[in-house]
Amino acid sequence: MKSFLLSWLAKRYAGADLRTFLKERTEEWVVWEAGPWRPPAVGRETMAATPATRLLSAGESLAIAIAPGPGGDVRVGRAPENDVVIDDATLSRSHLVLRRDPAGVWSARDAGSSNGTRVDGARIGGAPVPITPGARIEAGTVRLTFYDGASLFMRLRGTG
Repeated sequence: MKSFLLSWLAKRYAGADLRTFLKERTEEWVVWEAGPWRPPAVGRETMAATPATRLLSAGESLAIAIAPGPGGDVRVGRAPENDVVIDDATLSRSHLVLRRDPAGVWSARDAGSSNGTRVDGARIGGAPVPITPGARIEAGTVRLTFYDGASLFMRLRGTG
């Protein structure tokens, strides 16, 4: 999966129109919203830094292009075998599953997490819950927003 700072995408496509954006960026997205990050263990390295590493200030959201595997799933959690790995103490090793069915409809389900998952404020369980662009997903305290290409473009333009 590829990820981009939301601010970088906004700058990159500042002069573009929707058609150009959708031609270049065909994916669906989850945006990891800026907020507190809770590393799982004190002293555990979560990022390799070099002298050229530029540390970002708080408030940077990360847009993650999601592409389902052969079964249509995108797994989210702390463990490295997930499709989207977020190393946050409030996430379970396998926390959440996003799925695109053959008709292109997306859903979310909790993968048996310890801290639960909410979609648009409602706690969900192991049964899939349909999600649409703009859906707010809380996995533990990690906040994600689901977008298709058009709705992400609107957010980049400040109109969505």
